[in-house]
Amino acid sequence: MRGTTFDKYQHRDGDARIDAWLWLTIRSHGVPLSSDSFNRKDVRQYLIDSTIELHVNTFLKVAERRILPLNELEWITSDDRQINWLISYIRNMLHVTISFKPPGLYGRDLVITLIDLYDVELDDKSSAVAKINWDWNEYIKSDVIFKWFEGKEEAIRCEFAWEWLVDNKRLETQGKAPISSRKGLLMFFDAIGVNDAQKKLDVAAIKRKWSQQKYRAGMKGKSQYNFVLSDRAIADLDKLAKQYEATRPQIIEALIEMEAAQGHYLRQKAQNTSLN
Repeated sequence: MRGTTFDKYQHRDGDARIDAWLWLTIRSHGVPLSSDSFNRKDVRQYLIDSTIELHVNTFLKVAERRILPLNELEWITSDDRQINWLISYIRNMLHVTISFKPPGLYGRDLVITLIDLYDVELDDKSSAVAKINWDWNEYIKSDVIFKWFEGKEEAIRCEFAWEWLVDNKRLETQGKAPISSRKGLLMFFDAIGVNDAQKKLDVAAIKRKWSQQKYRAGMKGKSQYNFVLSDRAIADLDKLAKQYEATRPQIIEALIEMEAAQGHYLRQKAQNTSLN
């Protein structure tokens, strides 16, 4: 049997964690509690006064068999991404929801309250929470798929990704705020619930379109031409490209620009022999 004192269960001021469980549990039994009573400093006494036919002490005994010690929940952080994921997980996997969420209950407190409301014995709840922790750690391993969005170009790449998502996932992006950070991108994919294979396909498509756009931008003011060169000219061209660590087009363009500016070699060549 786990401990019977509530000191180890507290995660907000005083007995607030127990009071949250009591308030929501008593309300679920049909007691018409006012919404603003949830944050009363004397909420425990208010609950006692409001439950003539129900005994608060009886609920407190039930709480001792339902509420885990806080040290088993320390891995739950205040990170909004983790909180959103956990709320969705608890709703879909444990089937725990709150029909009326009182004002002031949000974030990490909300997640822990949902776990507190999971109506199973402590050993089963402990196992369930350990599995949630494991599943979360496994889930975020897929974050590596989005590594390309890190770094100094994070904002512009994520904004570009959002444009792609709007064009290709119109239903999922409808009504959503634009994304300009990697975390925002991760949270978007968390919310739509796609698997790792789909994430990889989407990121690959975004990167491909990014490269195409960069290529088109780099080709602005340029045209493509095909030339037939002698094997000797190609060998010399490759030698120059290697020597100056440049591409073939860069070498050709540099030579043309130099000749156009100085006009030495071709004039002399034309005087000595035909260019044909």
